[in-house]
Amino acid sequence: MLFHVAAITGALELGYRGDVLAMLSRGVTVFFVISGFLLYRPFVDARAAGAPVPSVRRYFRRRVLRIVPAYWVALTALAIFPGLVGVFTHDWWRYYFFLQPYSSRTFAGGIPVAWSLCVEMSFYLALPLWALAIRRLLAGSTKGGWIISELVPIGLLAVGGALVQVAAARQDISVRLAETLPGQVTWLALGMGLAVASVAITRAGRPVEFKEWIAAHPGACWLGALASLAALAAVLHPGGIFGIAQALQTQQPAGRTLAGIALTGSLAVLLLAPAIFGDDAGGGPRRVLAAPTLAWLGLVSYAVYLYHLPIAELLGMSDPARGPGLGLATKIDTLTTPALLALTLAATIAVAAASYYFVELPFLRRKEPRGLREPLRSAAPRG
Repeated sequence: MLFHVAAITGALELGYRGDVLAMLSRGVTVFFVISGFLLYRPFVDARAAGAPVPSVRRYFRRRVLRIVPAYWVALTALAIFPGLVGVFTHDWWRYYFFLQPYSSRTFAGGIPVAWSLCVEMSFYLALPLWALAIRRLLAGSTKGGWIISELVPIGLLAVGGALVQVAAARQDISVRLAETLPGQVTWLALGMGLAVASVAITRAGRPVEFKEWIAAHPGACWLGALASLAALAAVLHPGGIFGIAQALQTQQPAGRTLAGIALTGSLAVLLLAPAIFGDDAGGGPRRVLAAPTLAWLGLVSYAVYLYHLPIAELLGMSDPARGPGLGLATKIDTLTTPALLALTLAATIAVAAASYYFVELPFLRRKEPRGLREPLRSAAPRG
């Protein structure tokens, strides 16, 4: 949200500070890593335990109910007001079925941030097939042979995604391809690798030095993530591999692109490691993430993702060609970016809460078959 607000106010043009703000677009990358970790871990855990593959039907049911209803409502509502480009045209099906990145006519239309949701949906479809294929690989005769048979293919997947990003940065292939699953799979694979490590450590049955160090030094991990962010701003000046117009117009050296990929990967891993491998008793990072306010924001965060950019543009811009707008980015003279961020945050949270309680929650209650719903509700922690 801060990245998009800074783009509206022009703060991305403020030298190195603008470059740091531009690097906040890497929040999408962090989300991909989280998604790869959370969704792949049940498949890895089942394999490590010698259990059957988790129900693919249940997996798809949960994914569809989590993603589709809220997205369809948001897409329709925002197309009515403030008026998204392209939704009510003959290309409507591309927007509603997560295909907008695959056509030059629809790539820039609809909900602008939904390109990453389209990546997610293609990942959801591919993940069970990947898990079934990996299960067929020989795990070797050693006790931990399954770990190698998981990590090697995942590593190749990550390298393949990096090569797509390098090719796009060199303009050997379309930049748009790098913003679909083949280019973004690097970050999803990184999360899948963390899932393998998490399951392996959990099943080790003994203290693991790597995990113990992270649990004891979460601050060091987060300082490392902050250093990675600062280094990204310096290496990728003026702001990113694909997200800034200048980057789309000039070839990026392969070394610079690879450095950006490595630093982005380290940023995501160091940021998430204390939460993934932290103190099982509830160390500092886990206590922070469990704070009621943050937990509630996480609850409504999907709608925050869907609505925040149209709301920011409605509040900050006043371009008749792009629809109605209050133009606050030019009317607020002092602390423009923080002021617009605060207004965007307040308005978005209000809309997101309405979306969660009136649109998402009725469908989320149907994620489990009818016979399982009541036991799950009664076992849920209070609050």
